[in-house]
Amino acid sequence: YSQGHERPEGDYCPICTLPIPLPMDEHSYFNVCCMKMICRGCNYAAQKRGLLDCPFCRAPIPGNDTDSLAMVRARVAKKDPAAIH
Repeated sequence: YSQGHERPEGDYCPICTLPIPLPMDEHSYFNVCCMKMICRGCNYAAQKRGLLDCPFCRAPIPGNDTDSLAMVRARVAKKDPAAIH
């Protein structure tokens, strides 16, 4: 932050609002139910509290690729730009 650079909005965890460390793929999980990238810390805290669903939207985590594709298609049908991209 000291150099005047700002990170895009998607680089922040929507739960704790902290920036997700780089490389983001190693420090976060992408949930197809809500199209949100959650940091590993928030995901771990949710699991520790016994929440096995999505920590952001509370939807069940899909068990296979068919369920994941159905969730993405549902988000596209609702015109979610993150799902369309």
